[in-house]
This record gives sequence, C-alpha cells and structure tokens, in this order.
Amino acid sequence: MIVKGGSRGGPGQLAAHLMRADTNERVEVLENHSPYDLHATFRDWQTLCEGTRGKKGLYHVNIDPDARYEMTRAQWARAVEVLEKELGLEGQPRAVVMHEKNGRQHIHVVWQRTDIETMTLRSDSYNYLAHERASLRLEQEFGHEHVPGKHAKRDREKQPDFPRAEVSHDEWQQAERGGMGHRERKAQVTALYESSDSGPAFKAALEDAGYVLARGDRRDFVILDSDAKVHSLGRQLPGVKAKELRAFMADVDPETLPGVKEARAAIREAARQEPAPEQAATDRDATAPQESEADRQRIESLRAAVIARHSAELKEQELRHAREVDALHAEQQAAADKAILSYSQEQARRTLAERPQEPGGFEKLWRTIRETVDEEARRQRLVLEAQQARDAADRKNDEIRIMVSGLNAAQRQEIDALVDRQGKERADLLDDHARDLKRRIEDEQRAIALEREYEQRRRDALSREREGPERDPRAR
Repeated sequence: MIVKGGSRGGPGQLAAHLMRADTNERVEVLENHSPYDLHATFRDWQTLCEGTRGKKGLYHVNIDPDARYEMTRAQWARAVEVLEKELGLEGQPRAVVMHEKNGRQHIHVVWQRTDIETMTLRSDSYNYLAHERASLRLEQEFGHEHVPGKHAKRDREKQPDFPRAEVSHDEWQQAERGGMGHRERKAQVTALYESSDSGPAFKAALEDAGYVLARGDRRDFVILDSDAKVHSLGRQLPGVKAKELRAFMADVDPETLPGVKEARAAIREAARQEPAPEQAATDRDATAPQESEADRQRIESLRAAVIARHSAELKEQELRHAREVDALHAEQQAAADKAILSYSQEQARRTLAERPQEPGGFEKLWRTIRETVDEEARRQRLVLEAQQARDAADRKNDEIRIMVSGLNAAQRQEIDALVDRQGKERADLLDDHARDLKRRIEDEQRAIALEREYEQRRRDALSREREGPERDPRAR
C-alpha cells in the first residue's frame, strides 16, 4: 500500500483536482466535515491558517493499495483512521474523496491543519515516516503484500543504498500524456478547429493529423492520439465553450463514432500492421515525388518553429501569472498580519480595561476570613470567575471567526478577480497563437505553390526551346 502526500496551500487547485471527472472514471466524496462543497471548505481551512501566520493550512494524502486487492468501505475508513493517528491529526476536520481510474480505486484525504483551540498548525515533521508506519500497519492488518519503502519500511540490510525512483513525477505525467506536450497538442488541435468550417471537416482534419475522434463515456467527444491516449476534445480548445463546440459539431452524430475501447483497439491494431520505418520510407520515395516530401518537411519545420516560439510565450505568461499570484498572496498575508496585530492590541487593551479591580486590604482580609469559615462562598466565587473566563473566551473565539470570515471573503473576491483576468489573458494568447500558426502555414503554402508554378513555367520554357516552334503537319 502506497501512502504519499504533505502539507500544502492552493485550496482552489486542490479542490478542482479532486473533483475532476475527465481524468477519472468515477469521483465520489466519501466524507466532508463541512456543510459546504470542497472549494469553499478548503478555502475556509486555508484562511484559518492565516491566523497562525502559516502558509500551508491543508494536509493532502493519497492512499493507493495494490491493484490485486479490493478494499471495502470499512477498510478505507480504517486506513484513514490509522493514518490520521500516525500524523497526529486526530480531531481535525477532514474530507475524503475516492477516485476510480482504469478499474482501480484510490482515495485522497485532506485535513485542516489549523488547531482552533490553540490557533497553531499541527506539526507535519517526519511525515514520511508516519506515512510508512501507517502503510506497514495497514498491510499487516489487511493481509496485503509488503511494499518496501525509503524510511520506516526500509530494511537497511537488504536495501543499503537509498532507493531512487526511475522517473520523476513530472516525467511520468508527460509519459502519460503521450509523446507530444499538452501545449503543442492544444495548439495543433486549435489550429485544425480554426481552419475547419464544419464538424465533418474538423473530423477529417483530425484524422489527417493522426487523431481518432471517438464517443466519450461522460463527454460528447474525445480524441485519441497515436499512442491511444484519450483526451477531452473540449479541453483541447481553450476559449471555446461547450455550447459552441456542440453547435459546431452538430453535423457529427456521436452514435456513428467508435467508443473509446473500439478506437483504442483499432489504433493498436493499425500500429501492429504498420510497416517498418525503413520500408515505409522506401514506399514513400517510390510513390511520392521528392518535392512533395520536401514541402511537407518544410511545413512541419515551420510548424515546429512557430509552436516552439508560442510555447516560450506561454511559459513567459505562466511565470508572470505566477508572480502576480505570489504578489497577491504576499499582499493578503501582510493585510492579514496587520489585522491580527490590530486585533491582538485591541484585545490586550480590552483585557486591561475589563480586568476587575483587586479588593483593598481590609476587604481582601474579610473575604479570606469569610471563605475560611464558609466554604460555599469560596466555591461560588470560583464558579463565577470560571464563568466569566469562559464568556471572555467564547467572545474572543466569536470575534476571531468573524475576523477570519471577513478576511476570507475579501481575499476570495481578490483571488477570483485575478483568476478571471488571467484566464481571459490565457484564452486571448491561445487564440492569437492559433491565428498566427494558421496564417503562417497558409503563407508558407502559398509561397510553395508560387515556387512550384514558377518552376513549372521555367521547365515549360526550356522544353519549348528544345523542341522549336510548332509546325503544321500538312506543311511539306
């Protein structure tokens, strides 16, 4: 059983990731200690973290058992319970989400790190050791095969060297996506969409580019690349709304398209029957003129150069957007620190003003004598003082909640405005890139056509010079 995770911020991104239905066959929220959805819940938990002057108010963990074992709901609950105890997060609000992908199930658990009672963050020190201790306990309890680890589950006699992963997480994700990067693929599909005037034309253009248009289980249309990887068609067209895409593809009946399984099987069968690269190159040389192959390479080189430049511009925009987000977080943190400091100063002044005056010497002596004689009088005084302390603590907690709620609302509005603006800038840049790629390819194709026409005219002129003027066959 694999357990991995750590402390983090970014509540919006985390909630969106956990609720993604395009990359998972099934998403189910098993548990949520909040009446709100995950987006609002995680934002509230992260906002509470600002009262501690911390930055990572969430703890996110992924629990993934071996594919050979099918877990029951009771076992999932037990896994969360054991891990929560090992991490020292008992009593903290949490949310549990199950994902099912490729027939396998795993769960994500998110805890609130802020302890309301102490207004401090629960420690995340030595969390990797806690992960492996929980994993080992669960494997022993459920009877799963032992999976070696790097820390608590590591047998140093059998594993003298620290184990390293063969590929990084980013490299694994890139391999999952296929040979082409997601930015290049989106730019290519968007260019094909922009150059098509109807759904059938777009379908034909996708097929010419090596994609297969298929009927998705949850979406209207998906495309499969040459590696049989499935991609949502709508997500490949930034800035194109689902309603607009459905209207554009109205002439393509989804029922006439293959399902994902059928399309994947067809792609793999075609790959098995495809001739070797050397033979394919020989066949192309024999059947196609050299000029056509050169022209194709010329267009592809231009496309690659334009896409590379576009990728650099997108990367630059991403860095700028990241700096804007960091700057906004810094401003919000400074504002929260200022508000907390002002509240603390006001609370100190109020405590001094409301502190009851100590009785004078004679009155204090009389109270001591009276309470010595009458134990009930002393008990009543202590009860009254305890009640006053509880009332003060309750008032303080209410004020903190009101202050945090106000900060949360203001910060949420600022973040939403920033995300909307950045999203529009992103969509505008992708639209500009698609138009630029389309225009440059069309210009290059026109240039190639003019070069061919010029070359053909030159050959015709040379041919006429060799053959001489035409003669009337009846002339003698």
